[in-house]
Amino acid sequence: MSRTYKLTVETIGISEEQLNKVIRDQFGWDGDADRYHETTFFYGDGSLYGGMDEETAHNEIYKALKEINPNAKIRTEWTYMEDLPFESYGDIIE
Repeated sequence: MSRTYKLTVETIGISEEQLNKVIRDQFGWDGDADRYHETTFFYGDGSLYGGMDEETAHNEIYKALKEINPNAKIRTEWTYMEDLPFESYGDIIE
């Protein structure tokens, strides 16, 4: 069973090319990296498989990026897309 997510990775000390190579090529996420001042971001969509949770996936990404630059700062944000809260307005339609 897979679980669909929006993933944001925020780094300092990792280039756009390096971030894309790890997140897209190594881990298979759809998206692209962008840079703003010293910070490189990756915004993308993908899934976690085989019962993997967000923390385990973070740890794998973190480890792969730290191999590139041990001094890099790395943070991930995970938004689970399959059960988002919502508000409904208007008439009841049955």
